[in-house]
Amino acid sequence: NPAISYYGSLNDLYYVRANDALGTTWGTPIALHAALAAGQYSSLAVVNGNPAISFYSVTGQDLKYIRALDANGSTWPATSINAAPIAGNVGGNTCLEMVDGFPAISYLDITNADLKYVRATDANGSDWDTPVTLDATGSVGTTPYLKIVNGNPAISYYDNTNGDLKYVRATDITGAIWGAPIIVDATGTVGAYTSLAVVD
Repeated sequence: NPAISYYGSLNDLYYVRANDALGTTWGTPIALHAALAAGQYSSLAVVNGNPAISFYSVTGQDLKYIRALDANGSTWPATSINAAPIAGNVGGNTCLEMVDGFPAISYLDITNADLKYVRATDANGSDWDTPVTLDATGSVGTTPYLKIVNGNPAISYYDNTNGDLKYVRATDITGAIWGAPIIVDATGTVGAYTSLAVVD
């Protein structure tokens, strides 16, 4: 059944799932982080059979991750995990994707205006590796979109300094090593709010 994660009117992270496969009727929304100003830039994916969400905590200025305790997402843990426990304001514009069996997140390091990537060290996302900086030239990394491209993780994103659309792909299946960023479009101011898919 379709499900949605979103940022609510009370600055909460919400999750709601339809009652049927078409999304004709929907269940009651669940507030996952009430009154914590948490839940901006949420990204929903199925992680090891259960729904999981990456998001930005405005209060803590952190990149957060939370995974449901069941396959439908009817029960969630009381606390989330800090997926990138580093100093500064991090976690903007998150995108959650499964990478070689483990959850991974592309996101914006707001303090340094850098594009970053982090992958869990287990299938559920209970622990996370050290974040990798993928592009630090100017103000980059806005609205990154993470997908698997020909077996390896890849990200489309916006270069805010130059107003360009950029793309970068890892050279291994886990995202430990990445190639150089590629400028896809530099005609005028282009590249905001990207979405990446494999086509033909």
